[in-house]
Amino acid sequence: MKVLIFSDTHLTSWFEKKKFQYLQRIISSADRVIINGDLWDGFLISFQDFYQSEWKKLFPLLKQKDTIYLFGNHDEQHLNNLKLLGEFSQKTAQTYSFQDSGIQYIIEHGHRIFPTELGCENVESKIFRSKVMLWGMAEKLLACIFGQSYQILLKKNNTILKKSYTYTSPEKIFHIFGHTHCSEVDSQKNFINTGIIRHGLGQYMMIENGKVSIVNERYN
Repeated sequence: MKVLIFSDTHLTSWFEKKKFQYLQRIISSADRVIINGDLWDGFLISFQDFYQSEWKKLFPLLKQKDTIYLFGNHDEQHLNNLKLLGEFSQKTAQTYSFQDSGIQYIIEHGHRIFPTELGCENVESKIFRSKVMLWGMAEKLLACIFGQSYQILLKKNNTILKKSYTYTSPEKIFHIFGHTHCSEVDSQKNFINTGIIRHGLGQYMMIENGKVSIVNERYN
């Protein structure tokens, strides 16, 4: 079985054809999908706006893949319509774990461990939404100029996530996060961050029969 894990797509009402085609391709290639938070951006739009957008063309495919939906800080549980989530996910949760070929994978978005300042503000305020949009524009500019290299600026945030658990034998367990927008694999500390699918960067992981593949590529 091929298990796809990705996070931080931050979908809004604005439809990106190349991003859609990329998501469609990688989802189609998997047997099961785990979305590790921030699929859509509840800091910028409502769930209803997302649900009615062109991104809904992904829903039948996600449902077909028995998708597990884990909440992030931009799509926290209270921002979602749980009934409608059931139309494209089999299960929703804060954390999820499974075993494959004797290895355990523990998955959560990461905002519970490393809350951001933005998560403490009123998501309905215009000032707050302006901050979110400005950060998104800045990140897009950095990604366009430097590609994945800009993520080294965010690597310190992964260090915070690593301090949240006790390391065990890397052959037995891995902790998988998103949230920081910084793709990283640290086998010595049993740590994987799947990065983002945003701003032209396609970052995700695939697990098949005990083999972990980490993908870092561009989709436009």
